[in-house]
Amino acid sequence: MKKFDAIMSKIEEAILATAILLMAFILIGGVISRIVFNASWGFTEEVGIALTVLVTFFALGYCARKARHISMSIIFDVVNLKVKKIMMIIICLGTCIMMGFLTYMAIEYVLTVQNLGRVTPSLRIPVWLTVLPLPIGFALAAFEYGRSFILNITKKEIYISSNYKLGENTDEAMGVEDSSSGEVK
Repeated sequence: MKKFDAIMSKIEEAILATAILLMAFILIGGVISRIVFNASWGFTEEVGIALTVLVTFFALGYCARKARHISMSIIFDVVNLKVKKIMMIIICLGTCIMMGFLTYMAIEYVLTVQNLGRVTPSLRIPVWLTVLPLPIGFALAAFEYGRSFILNITKKEIYISSNYKLGENTDEAMGVEDSSSGEVK
């Protein structure tokens, strides 16, 4: 499973990094073209929106795997380990189910958009391709939360994601700098 995890992580990182770089080049290039040459690139908005959707939804599973998702943990932080374990099992299962439901709804949405036959105005790309990252992202997130749920019911430790146990420093694993000291945690 670790090899699969490493491969998926590298694929997601490559896709996300490429999409962000493309977005930057295209949007900045469009601004420069408009200011310097007084000529606008008609496709920049379409590509920018499509890449924003891709990055936003494709990153769901990635963030869940790296424990970089938003969490409101005030209650979780003050309870004992047994309650934390129960809470994490419920949270992971509930989130997995919700992401699965959103995957289903997103598939329905993509199919509806596909049946409409709409295309983007400038590039004439089928609109359903621009919303395809929605079900993919939700499915990846459901998979990650499902893995965390299984780990939490089968292992003694408390897993906050499929890669991190409670108490592990996710900032250190991500190479995040401590802003107060300038050191990498």
